[in-house]
Amino acid sequence: MALALPAGAAPAEAKPGKKTAAPVADPAASVPVASTSVFAWTSTAPLTVEAVTSQFELFDRELLSLTSRFSQHLTMLETGMATDADGTVTYLKPERLRIERSKPERQTIVFDGKDIWVYLPLRPQAIQLSMEDLKNSDPLASSLLQFGSYAKMLKTYDVALDSAAGRPQLVLRPKGKTVDFTLRFQLDPETLFPARTELAVEGMRIDSTFADYRFNPRVDEGVFKFTPPAGTEVIRNLKPPRMSP
Repeated sequence: MALALPAGAAPAEAKPGKKTAAPVADPAASVPVASTSVFAWTSTAPLTVEAVTSQFELFDRELLSLTSRFSQHLTMLETGMATDADGTVTYLKPERLRIERSKPERQTIVFDGKDIWVYLPLRPQAIQLSMEDLKNSDPLASSLLQFGSYAKMLKTYDVALDSAAGRPQLVLRPKGKTVDFTLRFQLDPETLFPARTELAVEGMRIDSTFADYRFNPRVDEGVFKFTPPAGTEVIRNLKPPRMSP
């Protein structure tokens, strides 16, 4: 998914790293890896939307897990207010995600495929809501949470290729809608992986950059389970407000 990470944004653009398998403390409790060389982009033909879509379909089939550092910068265009965030993200197919934010406030966000937990250790507070409620409340969330379903996502947008920039970019806009929404994928030339996303919607801009990402590392499934620590204030079944499309 084009990842617009919840509740925050991040700093200077990081340089994407090489993709290698990551070690894990307990291999017996982790999913097996798949070959990462399959993602290499070797074609010398001019890049087209169809070619990118084909490569995204390959990612959808073969990407089982991913780890990465991220940085994110959020700007409210009308007020000029800006927020930076950074941290790490761990993904495991299907639709399991763990985000560890180190700033502006330490935060752990865990998606287990059904529920979302947001843990704020400095408060301490843990908030639980269902992924279905989030998707129903925000028409964009159903797409933005589809990490690892890039080709499927392209089918729901009008897609154009921008080759004028230093790196090729896909430009996505909702089909048949006048909402002020644009999503850009900046593609890694070695794999066409969307190493940077730029989301502009209704006066808000979110720039997200992934660095040192690793395709198909071994990932302990236990990291997608969350239990609030003792002494934590727990808010369950939070109903997010519905946003306009």
